[in-house]
Amino acid sequence: MAKTLLMNTLPRPTFRWLKNNHTEGSLLGEGTKKAEISVAANEGVVTALTNTDALNPGYEGVNKEALALVANAFTNGFVIDVDAGKKETVVITFNVSGDAVNENTRIRINAGAHSQVDVLYVLEGEANTAHAIQLFTEVNAADHAQVVVKKVQLLGDNTQQLEHRFAHVGKEANVEYINIELGGADNYLNYATTLAGESANFVHDLAYLGDKAQRFDIAMLMTHEGRKTTSDVHNIGALSGTSKKSFRGTLDFLRGSSQAEGAEEDIALLLNKDVKSISLPLLLCKEDNVSGNHAASAGQIDNNKLFYIMSRGFSESEAKHIIVESMLRPIIDRIGQEELEEVTLAAVRNKI
Repeated sequence: MAKTLLMNTLPRPTFRWLKNNHTEGSLLGEGTKKAEISVAANEGVVTALTNTDALNPGYEGVNKEALALVANAFTNGFVIDVDAGKKETVVITFNVSGDAVNENTRIRINAGAHSQVDVLYVLEGEANTAHAIQLFTEVNAADHAQVVVKKVQLLGDNTQQLEHRFAHVGKEANVEYINIELGGADNYLNYATTLAGESANFVHDLAYLGDKAQRFDIAMLMTHEGRKTTSDVHNIGALSGTSKKSFRGTLDFLRGSSQAEGAEEDIALLLNKDVKSISLPLLLCKEDNVSGNHAASAGQIDNNKLFYIMSRGFSESEAKHIIVESMLRPIIDRIGQEELEEVTLAAVRNKI
């Protein structure tokens, strides 16, 4: 029997009777096959990971035990090194088709001062039996660096996904995440960012679409250490079938983060009565003169909007397709690869 693990625990627990301080889960499958991974990058930019020292030893990811597997016993490890002032693009594709895999991939992104780094993850494939894939990314953005990490997740119904990601952002550096999460059975995602340098900036846009019994369990922690730091998080998606989404977003303003600004937004469109959306935006503060904003909304499709579209000659089903796609498309259009964008849009249309 698989061991029960506490996933995505809140940094500061709320009332226990709400049963939302964490999610109970376990790792699926015991596969032995590695995923097929391809890397597209300029020569010398991506090398094998040999230094396993943690960028932040205190980071526990989705779950401390699960993170230890990918941090210390990874099946694949890569370092993306971009020297100061350089500009690089890296695409890493994970394919888990066929027999169940047991994939634990660890990636370190080192962005030198004034560098520009664009990294794209593509996760795809339909496995025959239940299994888990883990991805652990550490981002070290030096002063004035520009880092963009994009992710398109198109995994099959038998795959459980755990993603752990930590970023350290230097002075006037900018880190941006773009996530499109469409596949997978259970998806546990944990993103922690420390805005350490003055005027460091972080933006995260995540789009998801759930159907059947899918689960999206998402935790984000934005820690403001430096002065005038900014963070802006948007979590948006739609749920159908008996799918479920949990969002735990925390803005943490530490002493010394004067004039920092943080915002988080969670929007869920509920396409039927059997879905469930939980949103826990949390604000922690130890500093004066900061601005923290959070908003959450969950509801059905607006009848006026539905009527307006149907009055233009579309059926009710077509109108719902248009509304859901219009929510997700602005994020999908930022992938930057036309062919992959079309594949992603096709996956969205097939699920609605």
